[in-house]
Amino acid sequence: MARWRPYLLGTLGLAAITFPFLWLKLAPDFNNNTVTIAWAPWHGLEFFGDLSPVFVITFLIWLGVQANRHFGWDKVLTQNRAWQQAGHTWTHYWAWGTMPLVLSGSLFLGASSLSLLTNVGIYMLLALGLNITVGMTGLLVLGYAGFYGFGAYFFALAQQNLPYFPWWMACPLAFALGGGAGYLLGLPCLRLRGDYLAIVTLGFAEAFRELMRNLSVDETDTTPHGPFVRELIQIFNTSGDKGIILNDSSTFGKVAGLNSGQVAYIVMALVLFLAVFLVQRLFHSPVGRAWIAIRENEVAAASVGVPVVQMKLLAFSLSAAIAAVAGVIYGAKDGFISPSICEFQQSIMILAMVILGGLGNSYGALLGAALLYLVPEYLKFLPLMIQDNALLRTIVPSFMRDSFQHLADYRLLLFGAVMVLMMLYRPQGLLGSRRRKTEMLHP
Repeated sequence: MARWRPYLLGTLGLAAITFPFLWLKLAPDFNNNTVTIAWAPWHGLEFFGDLSPVFVITFLIWLGVQANRHFGWDKVLTQNRAWQQAGHTWTHYWAWGTMPLVLSGSLFLGASSLSLLTNVGIYMLLALGLNITVGMTGLLVLGYAGFYGFGAYFFALAQQNLPYFPWWMACPLAFALGGGAGYLLGLPCLRLRGDYLAIVTLGFAEAFRELMRNLSVDETDTTPHGPFVRELIQIFNTSGDKGIILNDSSTFGKVAGLNSGQVAYIVMALVLFLAVFLVQRLFHSPVGRAWIAIRENEVAAASVGVPVVQMKLLAFSLSAAIAAVAGVIYGAKDGFISPSICEFQQSIMILAMVILGGLGNSYGALLGAALLYLVPEYLKFLPLMIQDNALLRTIVPSFMRDSFQHLADYRLLLFGAVMVLMMLYRPQGLLGSRRRKTEMLHP
């Protein structure tokens, strides 16, 4: 009984918190100008009915876990020589096998699929960059989307003020300038840790977003400004919340018979492969070992000669540089930039991708980004897919087909539930190591 007591108390607490929202409703009386509370049991039943596919899938996963514990399929698989050889081959030659497969997808996928996968690649790149600071170095960053917006706005403002500034020129410059911005932000943050560092980085992202929203030319503004302020406003004319529309010469265009969507997909894939290769090489180098040492114990790392200041600045710079490149690719793909790309929700989503995949694991960050971006998107199209496929209409029960219509509306609720379960049962993430789990449970 003691084992199940925390779960029982948690369930009761959740039920008490959600009771007014699920089982009660407000009944306004406009004649008497009063509002009464009425009992609404069907509202709660409808809510849980919409989540019936989630309960069914959860039950099937639980059955699979219990069967694996009984039969030990995972142990048999890990002891199989063919499986071990496949894992060794994947570790050393993954790029040579996956790169041709990924690049060939541009020839067979439709325009909507290419756009979706390009967006997934952008978030994979962002998760990979944030994993350097949060996962490898142990520095909590909550304003990572600020560097993403920095790269995008650098590209947008440069192409507005230069006669010719294509994306292939902007990417290396954004990498250098983004790294410089990360270095400058890291300088005052060297003495900060934990929550204080997170607040400073969050402040940077919010300040940058507000700067881009407010630095716009208002034709009706008659306030006298000095010459320096007027010149600054003219240069940073971001049109406020309206954003910036990029020139056609700066965005992805047709190349060698490929349309703009195919070019964006191929460029994103090549940049992502290059970034993974560089980050993995750094991770297995003395630099990576220094980052890990700082993450586990900064004082001990400094005592054995690890240059803590330089390693932190390098992590900040490289992470910011990768995000800036992702911002350029985003702008070149969509042809439009707005301050919404560096909102706080974006930073939290990228951080959740890293945590879900596994802190400190580059491949885990890629997996987490793919899952958190693709699953909500496919939930929107799942009802239509079932309706158009005769086999799926036969297999999927009618009550589940009706529930899938509303399942996408609960994606944030499901996202929160998944993160809570991850923290309880697999805090190291999907691809996190047992060592990382031990570090988190026994700091």
